[in-house]
Amino acid sequence: MNQQITDGVGTMELVQRAAEAAPAVAEHAQETLALKRPADAAIAAIVEAGLPHMTLPTLRGGSQAATTTQLEAYAAIAEADASTSWVACIYNAVGHMICGFGDQALDEFLESEKPYAAGIFAPTGKGRRAEGGYMVSGKYAFASGQHHAGWIFVPMMPEEGGPPIACLIPKEAFEVQDDWHVSGFIGTGSNAVVLGETFVPDHRTIPFMDIVNGNYRESALSGDPYYRQPFVPIMCAVSTGTPLGLARRALKLFRERIATRGITYTSYSKQAEAPITHLQLSEAQAKLDQAEFHAYRLTRTVDQHMTTGAAWDMESRVRCRSDIAWTIRLAREVCEIVEQGSGASAIHLKDAMPAILRDIRTISVHSFLLFNTNAELYGRVLAGMEPDIPFV
Repeated sequence: MNQQITDGVGTMELVQRAAEAAPAVAEHAQETLALKRPADAAIAAIVEAGLPHMTLPTLRGGSQAATTTQLEAYAAIAEADASTSWVACIYNAVGHMICGFGDQALDEFLESEKPYAAGIFAPTGKGRRAEGGYMVSGKYAFASGQHHAGWIFVPMMPEEGGPPIACLIPKEAFEVQDDWHVSGFIGTGSNAVVLGETFVPDHRTIPFMDIVNGNYRESALSGDPYYRQPFVPIMCAVSTGTPLGLARRALKLFRERIATRGITYTSYSKQAEAPITHLQLSEAQAKLDQAEFHAYRLTRTVDQHMTTGAAWDMESRVRCRSDIAWTIRLAREVCEIVEQGSGASAIHLKDAMPAILRDIRTISVHSFLLFNTNAELYGRVLAGMEPDIPFV
């Protein structure tokens, strides 16, 4: 799809920056794979392009970009390396949440040496009240992007009882576990992190459900509807670009491949002339178009609320989870059609397809993005029932 996208930086500028950063990310993709986290040069490229700060306020040097713009930026990087794209997505999702902590916490974050944050959303830690804050500890899994982050966002359950509390904690307080031995998204560096009992001051804590519901702390940003949004639709929106980039790359590779190879053990010396190829191309393109429909409906819905400050209804919030689930499911189907049409020539590790397949299959089983969970939730709300989970 050719989209004309306008953001706080200017029409298409961030997308162009992402396209310019992509070759450097691609050049270091094998290093990223070997290190099991983004190569330093890959992170340097996206930082130079301003991609980790797309959700931060323009008043503080960020782009405050529309999520539709972000979609295309993440997609451009995903065509080069999906792991680096996903880490950029996480930095922006968490960056938006950090704006909810208030001015003092945001100042500390932005003035730090590494103003990028990983984030975990399962409240697997615990905290006890102390003077001026909490003593927090716990183990948190899947800390994507932790290697280059200066901070980590974690929710914890207070020992005194009550709902979870979100905390913003310097990365140096955590011990990184050597447990990231996986089959996909290998380069995201999503190791578990362990926090020994650490003091977190009150200004770097906030009720987690305030973040989920967009009830951000009073601050210089309080009058801006961009920062008065429920978090889950934003997380869904920024997650769209990586799977779309993978599907687009797979389909491009297929169209290039069919022009130069035949189909073994058939009479077709040129794959592009075979009717089965025509059917595969047609189906894959249709599924990519459908994936883009859901992705753009999602980001445009979020962008409209960010621009106008209009109130969300529950069905629209839950539909965002349905849209990201359909985006990923359809993107995976595109990649698997290409896999079937590419034959054994695409199984070599030097080919791009094995990495594409590993990564699209991994994102499709992400617990927050899982199709069956989100489809059931959306159907439940469409049937007139209340959601049975708080993260909507």
